[in-house]
Amino acid sequence: MWSIIGILASIIVVLSWVPQVTRILTTRRADDISFGLPVLLIIGSVFWVAYGVHLEDTIIMTVNSVIISINVLILLLKRKYGRERA
Repeated sequence: MWSIIGILASIIVVLSWVPQVTRILTTRRADDISFGLPVLLIIGSVFWVAYGVHLEDTIIMTVNSVIISINVLILLLKRKYGRERA
């Protein structure tokens, strides 16, 4: 039962980033996206992955690896689309 709750929570957390990535790709703008939030989430997720490895918890490791990937993507999109255009 608790594994199902963990899986559902993980799916919801990962899906919460879809609107932000979609918006950046659609508008091709990221100048209003904070740099600090994805950086802090990457750092926090790295610690969560390490914790998941320690516990041998696949759910924790997987969801936080996906969160790291999404936030790296957001930083790359911010670099590409975040500059003001003349």
